[in-house]
Amino acid sequence: MVNDLRTKLWRRRNSPILAIAFMVVSVLLIILTNSQIALGQASRSPTTEPPSPKPGLQIDTSVLGGWFSNSPPSIAREDVRLDGRKLFMIATPQLTESNQANQTPNPLRVDIIEERLQSLAQRKFDPDTLRVFSDLDRSSRQPILYVRYSDGKSEQQDELMTVTDLDAQLHATDSEALATELAQVIEAALIRARQERQPAFLKQQVIWAAGILITMMLSSLLIFTVQRRLKHQRSQLKARGQANQQQLSHPVDATDTAGTPRISTALLQQQMDNRQKKGVNDIQRRLLQFLQLVIWIGGSFLMLGLFPYSRWLQAIAISWLEIPVKIFGIFLGSYLLVRFSEVLIDRFFLVLQDSTSFAPEVSQRTVLRFSTFSRVGKSILALLIVGSAVITALSVVGVQVGPLLAGAGIIGLAVSFASQSLIKDMINGFLILLEDQYGVGDVIIVGDVSGLVENMNLRITQLRNEEGRLITIPNSSIAIVQNLSKEWARVDLQVSVAYHANMDQALAVIEAVAQEMSGDRPWKDLILEKPLLLGIDKLDHMGATIRLWIKTQPLKQWEVAREYRRRLKLAFDQAGIPIGIPQQSLSVSNPAELEDELDALTKKHRPSGEVKPPSTPTS
Repeated sequence: MVNDLRTKLWRRRNSPILAIAFMVVSVLLIILTNSQIALGQASRSPTTEPPSPKPGLQIDTSVLGGWFSNSPPSIAREDVRLDGRKLFMIATPQLTESNQANQTPNPLRVDIIEERLQSLAQRKFDPDTLRVFSDLDRSSRQPILYVRYSDGKSEQQDELMTVTDLDAQLHATDSEALATELAQVIEAALIRARQERQPAFLKQQVIWAAGILITMMLSSLLIFTVQRRLKHQRSQLKARGQANQQQLSHPVDATDTAGTPRISTALLQQQMDNRQKKGVNDIQRRLLQFLQLVIWIGGSFLMLGLFPYSRWLQAIAISWLEIPVKIFGIFLGSYLLVRFSEVLIDRFFLVLQDSTSFAPEVSQRTVLRFSTFSRVGKSILALLIVGSAVITALSVVGVQVGPLLAGAGIIGLAVSFASQSLIKDMINGFLILLEDQYGVGDVIIVGDVSGLVENMNLRITQLRNEEGRLITIPNSSIAIVQNLSKEWARVDLQVSVAYHANMDQALAVIEAVAQEMSGDRPWKDLILEKPLLLGIDKLDHMGATIRLWIKTQPLKQWEVAREYRRRLKLAFDQAGIPIGIPQQSLSVSNPAELEDELDALTKKHRPSGEVKPPSTPTS
């Protein structure tokens, strides 16, 4: 039953991936159904009676041959095509230095042959009268291919090409045998080209094109529906992540439904789990976008190959898109690899968290370290993957990567002098992680700034202060760190009591309130040890200051302190113990002399002509 439940949960969580796989398989089946693959190899002789072309998808896989071969041939070669379909290969002459200097190269041999084949395919000849044969030229001793046909009025004969010794060397045979094979290939190709231009065949191809277009639209609609669901799921994950981040930024206000304060360990685990789900969601959305692109580009490519008038555009599109598609594939693969690695790293640390069983404070510290190492590990791995993708893309473009990597050492040495601060940041960041000075989720004080560690890598540390400001600190500038949340925290209370209060009574009330609070739920889960009353710490104009220590869980000292102050105020009011108030005393030595000085000042500053008011007699 447990296995069945796990299977159902797996299917539910991975239903978008299953849908994507189903659509990919469907597209491949559509492509392969009723397809006729024309390999176009001259070494394979067709039958004497070439089969009539069947309406449907006709895929010429030879257009992709250059994508998987980077080795330069010993003989310059070109593909001869008819209606975009590869027929055979021939040797081509190289441009001479004089032609290159004058910028007037001779017409390529392959262009001349293709132009003659295209002209023959567009003529209205009788396929039953078409014959392609070879005749040996007496002067050059090389076979020449001719095409003979009837157009209904008269018989025509055209010269097509000469089979040279280089052609024979290219195909590892003699010229006469190669001429016989090429004659059969060309004859079958011309008959097929003529039949493909018939109205009945074109009508069937139009129906196929409409079917492909409808399939593309339905597939896009299905993908759009799945994308909307994934987008809604991402918005929910984003809102949940913001809520978790807000609770981590204000850990003293985080409570569960029962009113029990929630510790940071659970919040960090939820944050890592939410981050893992977001990574899976991103992978699914990117795969759907890529599948959408493949459907429309692949469908358009297939529709071009349905008609002989547009099939030649396939070869042009392949030649133009060869390098961009390779580069796009490299960076798409690197992006997916980065995302998959992030998901695997998060999953790995989540499994480690579930497998650890320590004391609460040690477990919390372990979760903080796991979260920090997860972030740093993902950034390092992403940097390595992107660097490898850039080097691979440069090699695809044609850049010599070997000398570039050899010079990278010298360049790196020069750059290291200009980026000493960056190197110091990374070294200090590594030492901070190694020594566990702080991690993501800790509350620290660095110099004049303080806040929650929201993000950390080998270069920088980002803090979120109480006002919501994001503070970025280079790791090299961090010298002294005050960690307020590592392992445990302490409430340091200083209570001022008036001088005329009963000090023994005040000490007893302060300690009794602390002991009572440490035994009540939920506060006894947050207070780790028995509260320690230190006694009267100092005497000043405020009164007598009594000091109390309460050891708490990390990040819970502020919450415990606020609740204790509330209880202590109620206890002081009930016991009639006054708090300390600033006091000052003023003493006068001789009141009569002070009155005479005030009268003198009054007469001096009284305006002229003003009548002095009569003094009120005193009894």
